[in-house]
Amino acid sequence: MGVAGEIQATALVAAACRAEETRQPAPRLTDPYAERFLDSLDAAGRALLAAGRDEVVHRTTLIDGLLLDEVRRHPGATVVNLGAGLCTRPYRLDLSACREYVEVDAPEILARKATVLGGAEPSCPVRRIPGDVRGLPALGVDGPAVLVTEGLLVYLPPAELAGLAATLGGLPAVTGWLADVVSADSARAMAAVAGRARAGLALHGLESMDTVERAGWAVADYRLLPARRPAARPTGRPPGPSVPASRRVLDGVVLLRPAAPPRTVTGQAVS
Repeated sequence: MGVAGEIQATALVAAACRAEETRQPAPRLTDPYAERFLDSLDAAGRALLAAGRDEVVHRTTLIDGLLLDEVRRHPGATVVNLGAGLCTRPYRLDLSACREYVEVDAPEILARKATVLGGAEPSCPVRRIPGDVRGLPALGVDGPAVLVTEGLLVYLPPAELAGLAATLGGLPAVTGWLADVVSADSARAMAAVAGRARAGLALHGLESMDTVERAGWAVADYRLLPARRPAARPTGRPPGPSVPASRRVLDGVVLLRPAAPPRTVTGQAVS
């Protein structure tokens, strides 16, 4: 089961967003390495860049901040970036407190990174594992681990997301999972933009966090994205199930932690 070329191409768009932001007079993030990947950005990629740079930059800076907090809270932890794409965090952030930074993605993506970043010095050891996160390869991680999925969940249909959440929930010693989440309405709007750019992407948003919560995860922090998208045009499909406003997903970045098992008193569970 391979990773679709269209999804791999979005890794290049994310790098282009970081490169464009780095060139701004007062950049919200600085990535001196992102520009190195942009020799193959095509017309569809440039259209997606124009439509999504602000959101990608906000998303990345939120994950940056939460990740640095987690590393400070758990010195010596391993960071595992699933669907790492062309992320350059070990090179542009101080992650020297990490035991190592593990990246999982398609072999061709990781091979390109190894070539482009070959002369750069990361702030912690970097290990790359080729594979598809939907069939998670053995990670070989000892001790506490922080998981990162950036720009990944929106490409997973509900069944695949549920499977990934269950798999990650079964990993030992995970302290937290950082992920961006996209609402169902936003996913439809993003799909419309991708369609106009002829990018050919299938996108899946969330109505609520039920899918990951049923897999044993609890939301510990939720940072909203300020970017707003135009509403998608009606598709003719029936609306999804009604979700109470308090449970409805809004575009943002979440910190998930393994849900604590219920406490027991004299053999009976208590909440």
